[in-house]
Amino acid sequence: MNGFSSDRRRLIIGAAALVVVAGILYGGWAWWQSRSQVTTDDAYVEGAVAVVSSKVMGNVVELLVQDNQQVKTGQVLLRLDPRDFRAKRDQAAAAVAVAEAALLAARSELPMTRGVTEAQTDEAKGALEGARAGEAASQSAVHEAQAVLEAKRASAAAAAADAAGAKANAVQAIREMERQRKLVQSGLVALRDFEQAETAEGAARAVQEATERRKTQAEREVQQAEASLVSKTQGVQQAKQRVMELRGTLAKTESQRGQVPMKEADIVRAEAALAQARADLNFAELQLQYTEVRALVDGVVSRRTVELGQVAQMGQPLLAIVPLHEVWVLANFKETQLARIRPGMLADVWVDTFSDRVFRGKVDSLSAGTGARFSLLPPENATGNWVKVVQRLPVKIRLDPGQFGNPHTLRAGMSAVVTVQLR
Repeated sequence: MNGFSSDRRRLIIGAAALVVVAGILYGGWAWWQSRSQVTTDDAYVEGAVAVVSSKVMGNVVELLVQDNQQVKTGQVLLRLDPRDFRAKRDQAAAAVAVAEAALLAARSELPMTRGVTEAQTDEAKGALEGARAGEAASQSAVHEAQAVLEAKRASAAAAAADAAGAKANAVQAIREMERQRKLVQSGLVALRDFEQAETAEGAARAVQEATERRKTQAEREVQQAEASLVSKTQGVQQAKQRVMELRGTLAKTESQRGQVPMKEADIVRAEAALAQARADLNFAELQLQYTEVRALVDGVVSRRTVELGQVAQMGQPLLAIVPLHEVWVLANFKETQLARIRPGMLADVWVDTFSDRVFRGKVDSLSAGTGARFSLLPPENATGNWVKVVQRLPVKIRLDPGQFGNPHTLRAGMSAVVTVQLR
């Protein structure tokens, strides 16, 4: 009986020793694991969600995808009614054609305006120079006419003096002839003396008549010279008036040079109008392209809310595309576990859906704040009673490529367990 009790005691002691050794070994292993890795089960598969919305408003006339359908970048997902946008595009194209025609007309008018203005200016300058030369010639003619008039007046005065002298000589000759006639009749002188006096009287009378004719001719020439001077003086006035008129014409033509910069401004304005019309056309074409809603990324269609015939509003979410080939894991570690975690450390990921498989990855980055800090109602620890709660910080784990056969393996939102190797 005592032997059986001693054997039983040794068995219990041995079992206890084994338990103690196992506990020590497990404790050592746990301590080593705590020093070499950290683990959390607060982890989830995450992925980008591309929300697809319409950039224009219109009726959905064609729906080309369904929920959970795989799509490629640039694939047409749905179409809106394009008729209104096509009409606006055609209207903008017509406006571009009108603007191009206006610009072409403005560019063609500029050289013509410049050439006509320069030709009119040159013509006015030439005419003004000619008028000035005519004015100078008329002035010279007036001076010449004045000189001629003075000469004619001098000749007329000389002719008048000659006529007066000839008249006096004729009167003296008549008197002498009458005296000789009386003397002849009285027999005091010879008949020859009377005849000589008579001859002298005839000669004096002829000289008088000749000088009178010269005087008359000289007076006529003076009158003609005076008339010529008046005519030439009027010519000077006309020439001056012509110069004044041509100066006004030249000033007018020079003022028309301002049309050239106006035409240049018209070209700039037409170019701006054309640029605006082309911008409107580009915008209209862009709006027409927006009637085809296309996928921006490769992925799987989710949360489709649009239906055929629905009026899609601008910016209204129509469906979402999840690019499952680019998923990652977001592990929420306790703040007490983060002291030694650094970007680039290796991580093992077990997804609950595939618990028999390990996914390899690396620590990509640590969040800038805890989950509580970015919640809708962050805690206000400075108010009321405060209880310290260990916070969790999201850590992004980037999975190594080529480990999963998406789109049918990992899905955003799946639960996971993450272990980060600290050594």
